[in-house]
Amino acid sequence: MGCTVHQPSPLKVNRSVIDLKQLLLTLRPKVDVQEANDLAVESIRYSYALSQKYKSINNPWFQNFLVNMGVKERGLCYEWTEDLLKFLLSKHYKTLAFHPIGANIGRLNEHNALSVSPKGKDIEKSILLDAWRNSGILYFNVIDKDLKYKWSERSGLYRLLPPKGGRR
Repeated sequence: MGCTVHQPSPLKVNRSVIDLKQLLLTLRPKVDVQEANDLAVESIRYSYALSQKYKSINNPWFQNFLVNMGVKERGLCYEWTEDLLKFLLSKHYKTLAFHPIGANIGRLNEHNALSVSPKGKDIEKSILLDAWRNSGILYFNVIDKDLKYKWSERSGLYRLLPPKGGRR
């Protein structure tokens, strides 16, 4: 069937939405239930839309190779993160904050993603959102339970975010 990403089944999507919403609700009482639901639906939907936009393939490392060789225009992990961040910021959530995060910073296997926390909180207990890892099928988990990467905040990486403590 080739290397393209196939649309996940509606059942799998619904299960992912429910699971992500439940995970986001662990951030209560500071996170609004309606915002948690919207973020779950929209981030899963938009991650898949990005896979279509990038004409992504199932192997994200090979996708990187194709982008770096100039065969594909976009699809590096930081581009998934930037595009997802821009989309989520357009939703103007009042109780949620986003954090650019990185693992293995400065190394060949550097990886970038996004985390979400209640507004005013840092990444310590945030929820990881990684659209690149599974080529558009959003990976999410409590940040410190991700067994694949050790994450740290990359403050200042994305100009889309308001400065710490300020508004933009």
